[in-house]
Amino acid sequence: MGFVLVYMFRYMLKGVTVDYFIELLQDNPRAVSSTISLGLITCIPLFTYYRNRKLYKTLYGIFAAVVIYAGIVIAYRFELF
Repeated sequence: MGFVLVYMFRYMLKGVTVDYFIELLQDNPRAVSSTISLGLITCIPLFTYYRNRKLYKTLYGIFAAVVIYAGIVIAYRFELF
């Protein structure tokens, strides 16, 4: 969801199409890392919501997904794959 929000507010307003946006991300690792990092920030409200509701198993699952996602971002940024 965060990835879509970043596209909508950062690129769609400039008239960038989805196809060109994906090509841009494939050609520029720096754009990928910044876009995905901004997308990860959108998980903060989820952390807060599930923590306040004391739904810790769900919170751990979200945290694990974010850690895996961040690991992929770091690996892609430094061209490890």
